Amino acid sequence: MKTNTSRSTASRILVSGDPRSRFHFASAARILAESLPPRRLLSTSTKLDKCQSVGVLARVLYLTPGIFCPAATKGCLASCLGHTSGRMAFQTHTDARDRRAALYLENPQLFIKRLRAELTLLETDALQYDLRPAVRLNGTSDLRWEWLHPELFDDFPQLQFFDYTKIQVRMLHFLQHRLPKNYHLTFSADASNRRHANDLLQRGGTVAAVFWPELPKTWWNFPVIDGDLHDARFLDPQGVIVGLRAKGLARVDTSGFTIRSCQTCGPEAPPLDLVTVIEDTHRRTIHHCRICGLRLNASWIRRAATKARLTAA
Repeated sequence: MKTNTSRSTASRILVSGDPRSRFHFASAARILAESLPPRRLLSTSTKLDKCQSVGVLARVLYLTPGIFCPAATKGCLASCLGHTSGRMAFQTHTDARDRRAALYLENPQLFIKRLRAELTLLETDALQYDLRPAVRLNGTSDLRWEWLHPELFDDFPQLQFFDYTKIQVRMLHFLQHRLPKNYHLTFSADASNRRHANDLLQRGGTVAAVFWPELPKTWWNFPVIDGDLHDARFLDPQGVIVGLRAKGLARVDTSGFTIRSCQTCGPEAPPLDLVTVIEDTHRRTIHHCRICGLRLNASWIRRAATKARLTAA
């Protein structure tokens, strides 16, 4: 077992999109000094739990959103599920992410030792339940783990690592088989990187895109699969768009992070206009196509702890 200590954990700490994060006014050292150490590093989620339906036991590492995301756009930072969706928006969850990020920055050797212990436990649990172990280390970050800590992939050869990334060179390296064999990447697309997303799709990569109010069957002339059925992206076929329904603030994003498609007019048409947002027992967004005049009404239950339900008419 090797421990990589020669490379910095991150060259530069960026601005977090989470308005509740203490990184806006406190250093990593101060955050650690004024709070308890993180109870655990790896977490789960409703979507990760769905991976068991395809024989996978998955866990995820949530760090402070944005501070390790060099390719994040303003829309991405503002709408990130890591601080806008469900329980992720609670202050307790923000504090936990800050503590993990602070530990990684201040004491990376201790962080990696703890991560190794939890990865070993993940493998043990998967063996017990006869499932395939998998982990996302970039749940709310875009760290280049293959460069920072390549020993992890060698020391856990039976563990499937997978992530989403907005860093184009990482995705190219993945498609060129220059990443560890047990590391799978999916490229995150939005309005700002369509050309690169198309190029990666042509090369056989998978590209994730956030849609609202509808999930199309095809986009940019590529098939769209339902990415909300589970999160085991390494099982996806090549050359497809992974369609993710917008959640949290992404439902009202107008920056281009969320694709607002008119099924009649297609991807070359202007995005649907967000006409209004209504709140009562449900939250509703009403959309209008300025080309064909189509109106769409999408609604989901207001309670954050309740599974979202989408209706379109």
